[in-house]
Amino acid sequence: MKTTNFLCYVLLTLMVSFCTSCSDDENSYDETLVIASEVITTSEGTAYWVKKNGKTNWELMHTGISNFNHETGYEYIVRVMVYKNKNAGPDQSSHSYHLLRIISKEKKNSEVPLFTTDVSFFNQ
Repeated sequence: MKTTNFLCYVLLTLMVSFCTSCSDDENSYDETLVIASEVITTSEGTAYWVKKNGKTNWELMHTGISNFNHETGYEYIVRVMVYKNKNAGPDQSSHSYHLLRIISKEKKNSEVPLFTTDVSFFNQ
């Protein structure tokens, strides 16, 4: 009887740990970004003009991309892994980005907005 209870306990523990490890997939996903040829400096640091998931409008992304070195004058299409930061503080981004690969790098002047309504840009 004790052996049966012990085996049930071990099996239950393994199942719970397996399910818990699977939940990490919900905290990360991959995404394709178009990154403009120019970056801007804001009060939060360097920001990229990006188009996410095939959208046509540029938006500012204040979070850096690890393993990515932007070269001014080139527009990039990149594949990144996006990680949700569970315990991000008020001054931290809720996501972090890691470069998976550069799909294309084209010399051009991206047509980014002349003005932005991003409040952090004006708080420099």
